[in-house]
Amino acid sequence: MNFKHPWQSQLTYILLSISYIAVGKLLTTFAFQDQVLPIWLPAGVGLVGMFIWGWRFIPGLGVASITFNWTTAHGWSLATVSIPNIVEVGIIAFGAILQALIGGYLLRAWLGHPLHLKSRLHIAYFIGLVGITINLISANIGVFALSFYHPEYSFTNHWNNMLAWWLGDSLGVLIATPALLILLQPWFANSEKLNNVASTFSACLILCLSVALTTFLYNQSNIKSANLNAKRETQIIENIVYRYINQSMLAIQALAGQLQAREDFTLDEFEQVAHRLKNQYTFLRALSWNEQIPLEQRSQLNQQLSALYGDTVKIKGEPIKPNDPLVVVKYIVPLNGNAGALGFNVFSKESRRQAIINASSRTEPQASDIIYLVQDSRPSPSYLLFSPVFVSTSSTQERSIKGYATAVVQVETLLAEALKQAQAQLFNIAFYDVSNNGVFYKNFATEQLIDEKNKKVVTLFVAGQKWRMELSLKEEYASRLNQQLTLMLLILQLSITALIVYILLLFNYQHHALNTLVEQRTRSLAKAKQQSDRANHAKSRFLANMSHEIRTPLNAVIGFASLASSSHNNRELRDYIKKIGSASKTLLNLVNDILDIAKIESNRLQIDKHPFDLQALLTRIDTMFSSSAQGKNIVWQVVHNLPGPTWVLGDEMRLEQVLINLCSNAIKFTQRGSVIFDVEAQYGTKQIDLTFSVTDTGIGIESEKQQAIFSAFSQADNSTSRRYGGTGLGLTIAKELSELMGGKLSLKSEVAQGSTFTLAISLLNASAQSKQIEQVDTSQIHCLRVLVAEDNPVNQLVIKAMLSSFDIQHTVVTNGQQAIEAVKNEAFDIVLMDCQMPVMDGYQATAAIRQFKGVDELPIVALTADVMPEDKAHALAIGFNRHLAKPLERDKLAICLANYC
Repeated sequence: MNFKHPWQSQLTYILLSISYIAVGKLLTTFAFQDQVLPIWLPAGVGLVGMFIWGWRFIPGLGVASITFNWTTAHGWSLATVSIPNIVEVGIIAFGAILQALIGGYLLRAWLGHPLHLKSRLHIAYFIGLVGITINLISANIGVFALSFYHPEYSFTNHWNNMLAWWLGDSLGVLIATPALLILLQPWFANSEKLNNVASTFSACLILCLSVALTTFLYNQSNIKSANLNAKRETQIIENIVYRYINQSMLAIQALAGQLQAREDFTLDEFEQVAHRLKNQYTFLRALSWNEQIPLEQRSQLNQQLSALYGDTVKIKGEPIKPNDPLVVVKYIVPLNGNAGALGFNVFSKESRRQAIINASSRTEPQASDIIYLVQDSRPSPSYLLFSPVFVSTSSTQERSIKGYATAVVQVETLLAEALKQAQAQLFNIAFYDVSNNGVFYKNFATEQLIDEKNKKVVTLFVAGQKWRMELSLKEEYASRLNQQLTLMLLILQLSITALIVYILLLFNYQHHALNTLVEQRTRSLAKAKQQSDRANHAKSRFLANMSHEIRTPLNAVIGFASLASSSHNNRELRDYIKKIGSASKTLLNLVNDILDIAKIESNRLQIDKHPFDLQALLTRIDTMFSSSAQGKNIVWQVVHNLPGPTWVLGDEMRLEQVLINLCSNAIKFTQRGSVIFDVEAQYGTKQIDLTFSVTDTGIGIESEKQQAIFSAFSQADNSTSRRYGGTGLGLTIAKELSELMGGKLSLKSEVAQGSTFTLAISLLNASAQSKQIEQVDTSQIHCLRVLVAEDNPVNQLVIKAMLSSFDIQHTVVTNGQQAIEAVKNEAFDIVLMDCQMPVMDGYQATAAIRQFKGVDELPIVALTADVMPEDKAHALAIGFNRHLAKPLERDKLAICLANYC
């Protein structure tokens, strides 16, 4: 593509490079994931640049791509410059350059201007290959770079991210390319006029806006839908957590109920119940029996602990208040890992003391705040559940506390099992103990955070304690859900956009094709008119030439006929008649030439192949022209390398006709010098390659007119026919006959130097044939009785004179009906039947006669001027025995009649 002025090319180069960055920045407002956009118009900018400048646009596109990607990811600051960051934007720029370079090359080298595509198939190639398929290059390379270097990308999502990038690039190419080329069209030099500029540009603009806005609005709708879904899932998670917390309360109540039912129970009995419950509820870290006693029974309980566990286990922990009882861990399951808790006075810790007081006052399980079990390898968050066990008495008014069934609930296990029952993997979830505002459980890694802007907060009441659950939808799941829905929309939009762009380009193509067709038809009509004018001029010239050619022998016929009528000298009469016969043959040759042209143009001329002696043909031609050359005082010479009689298979008459024509022309147009007829034969096993060359030293032919002489009715110069005579048909017939025989006729000529006509032809070898001279005895034909059917009086006189010269009895009738009656009433040996007669023509009469006279019984010979092969075939099919062409010759008539004596 060339611009009208150099400054336009330079300015456009800069504007396209800048627009790559500017349009990219504008479109980032519609991004639904960092650097993944619903429509990426810069891809179209890059393609147009490569289409216009080719590889020269690589620097502009590279700088624009690197600038955009760097500022998008790292801002305008250079503080974050590092090799990985540089490599990342460099790889992305390489993908954009490679994609645009291949697409631009396909347009420049194959498809052409997108708004002037050559066919519907080229439009489909542009959309399917350049507009869609090639964009996989930048998408794969770019997403690979982001997945490798960008923290928000991962290789697990490569195909989704690649698909989004690819769809955006494809939409950008299909929309931006036509629009940019329309805007730049006025600056292009020698560019074709664009059709439907306003509608095409408007359609591209509307497509761009609709894709961007539709995707943005659809994305916002998806975000709202995701938030509603998150709210619903939050409620589900809350209910499931409550259910598991209630299960822990049910577990401790079951233990308390079992202990309540026994007035006294041993360690073994406690372990049986505790093991059964712990196996049922996996989140129970330990179960214990905490017996409540007054301070004065401390030594007694120490004795019991020593008896159960040895002297190392003593009551630990002093009461907070002087009047507080002791609540001592007497039994615990499992003992392994929890032995350190035996003898511990739970009332010595304020948070646990308060939970125990609340449990006794409310007579239901109460929880402590979150504690961390130091006996585990890492501190494990848990909470204690206390359920009171009362002393069995007959009085229901006052009941004393016997102790507390206690459960150590492991929070991580309980919440992990609870969150498995919900779609918790979609969220970042954290649980806080309200009493100290500390996080005791979260399901996300340290580097991840709760989204403060979109987080949900739920307060949980856990057996007298308050927990706070904070959760937010994980960005990767929100992005994935949003991206998948948006990708479906983009696929639909790409399909619609591709269809619309195809229709637009097809409409432009059809409009352009229609205009081109109109222009072609206009030029064709103008050319046809010129050809028609030339043809009319040629035919007019031909008619003038033919008039001259025909009038010349006719003048001789008429002139010598008038002289003969007034002459009484027999010698003069014979001379006049001889000259009349010569002029008549000239007229017949003219008619034969015209018939040959008609046969050739209608493809009805047939080549008859038969064996003939090539040397005999050359001898005839030599004899034919030697006297003519001698009369003009020019040298005539036949040169050949034939060793002797050479028999070949071909059409002897047509080959002779071509050679006679060439030699005749050479002698006609040569006034001095020589005419050399050279024949060169190259012998093969099956064929002979022949080259006939006729070289003269005549007037020659100008180079620009050499092709015209082979056209019908044409000669090199209008004055040629006036000076040398001729119709201009001879060379046309010679060329056509040469090609029909499989040969090639060519010409080399220089004005005033002479010409050389060369016929190259290959003929098959043939075996020598014995010459059979037809001997016909005409002495007995006077015995025949002949019926003649002829309507023309002059022709009647001619045929009667010929038959009388043979002393043949004859009867003449003037139409076919009379001929039928004559055959019925009289006996004839042969019928000479004209074919074109009034009342009933010769064909109808012959068909009627054949109803009662067979072919062998009565010969009927056709006399007609219809000499075409199909005319002869038709005559034989009707029932004629033979065919004699007009004008009728006496000798040929005698030979024909002799066959039926």
